[in-house]
Amino acid sequence: MTNFSGLTEDVAREAVEVARPSIENLSHGSPGHLVVLRPGVAPTADAELPVVFRCSWGEKTDWAGPYDVIAESKARISWTTGLPSHAVQQLHPYLYQHGWTKWGGSAVGEGGLVVAYSGDKWFHDQFYSELVVAAIKVVCFREMDSVMRDPSTLFLGNGSENP
Repeated sequence: MTNFSGLTEDVAREAVEVARPSIENLSHGSPGHLVVLRPGVAPTADAELPVVFRCSWGEKTDWAGPYDVIAESKARISWTTGLPSHAVQQLHPYLYQHGWTKWGGSAVGEGGLVVAYSGDKWFHDQFYSELVVAAIKVVCFREMDSVMRDPSTLFLGNGSENP
């Protein structure tokens, strides 16, 4: 029986660990911040971000800017618009709302999976975000494969019984 039930903090953490070597290699160990949002939660104007996971690289005292605040603003842009934040910046600036960051550097996967990173050039931030989206997908595919192979698992999360 398997307990897989979609994107959780543990799934996101594992995916970030898969992506971490590439992020640290390209960023040369520079500090930054990453945030993953829970897909399937509809955005509203005053809603808190549905953060499922966040992590930082480096000591906050060494950051050149508020990477956590910027990453979460990028995530909000993507959550609200369904677009990577650079696409809003470069193609759809009329979508901007008061208080949003001007920076690109997020990714939107199918189904509304949003990952945002801040700490590097916008195109590196976007790459890191896309890399984590891909890693989340592979971790979830692996877990779903296990669910599909287990004949005793009929429903996700708790195994054999209907929730």
